[in-house]
Amino acid sequence: MERFKTLQDVITFAIDKEEAAYQLYSATAKQVQSPAARKMLEDMARQELGHKRMMEAMTQEKLVQHDLTAVPDLKIGDYLQDVEVKVGMSFRDVLVFAMKSEELAYQLYTAAGALADAPEVRDALRLMANEEKKHKYQLETMYDDKILAEM
Repeated sequence: MERFKTLQDVITFAIDKEEAAYQLYSATAKQVQSPAARKMLEDMARQELGHKRMMEAMTQEKLVQHDLTAVPDLKIGDYLQDVEVKVGMSFRDVLVFAMKSEELAYQLYTAAGALADAPEVRDALRLMANEEKKHKYQLETMYDDKILAEM
């Protein structure tokens, strides 16, 4: 795994990752038939674009202003099998796909943060990990409300 030395290294890395997530969610939204699934994926794409913009504007001063509120982990996605992205995915499969994607992003930022030496680098990676964990929580809550409630 890449070792980050400066805040700018993290910013560049995060911008690339958030752009990739935006592209992934946007492309997947075009493959689903369910209006609810499409809307959810488009919302996720917008949020990833928001993360990209946040990182493009990030400075040392702005970094210390972010509040890293603890985000619960329902762990629903941890017990579900991966799903393949395909045309006509069900809303359930779209939620699972998104949960798994957000968990992987969270793990990536967390692992990278563990390798960082500089406090501002660790803080920036912790911030991004927290943002991804918020997404996972949002998706798991939606899964609990929409899928598990119907079982």
